[in-house]
Amino acid sequence: MFVVVKNGVIAATSPAAPDASSLAAYQGAVVLSVPDGTPVEIGQAWDVALDAAKTSACNAIDAEAERRRSLVLTPGAGQMAAYQEKERQARTLLQDDTPTEGEYPDIFSEIGITANSAGEVAMAVLAAAEKWRAYGRQVERARLTGKKTVRQAEDVETVIAAKDRAVWP
Repeated sequence: MFVVVKNGVIAATSPAAPDASSLAAYQGAVVLSVPDGTPVEIGQAWDVALDAAKTSACNAIDAEAERRRSLVLTPGAGQMAAYQEKERQARTLLQDDTPTEGEYPDIFSEIGITANSAGEVAMAVLAAAEKWRAYGRQVERARLTGKKTVRQAEDVETVIAAKDRAVWP
């Protein structure tokens, strides 16, 4: 069981962890796990321990970082492996004076889709990878800065404020 605690009272309950897809949904609140069998109801006063608030805030920041990354990247381990292989092929192809489809199948398969030649496809793949990395670095900086600020907080109100004022790209 999970509860959303806002201003010292339970604002919502859920049998599973709520989807922390956006920090905005939890402005001024923390999401806490409740031991099995503990009676809870909306409107009930709930004392939030500092360590629990910090854990909740850091989890919310991590979830928001992942949500933002997924806005610009197709999710899934298989897709990530495909991106990495295309990038590897692109880097190698641009150093090869006589690239062939057999050596760079992922790049050649995009000719006429991504660009009109293998070299142009390779350059487009590398440009997309760098664009993702630049954005990913901004998200990671915001994530780490937010969590550092949360960990330094000395009371629950400051924890919540730190989570809520994370600056995202």
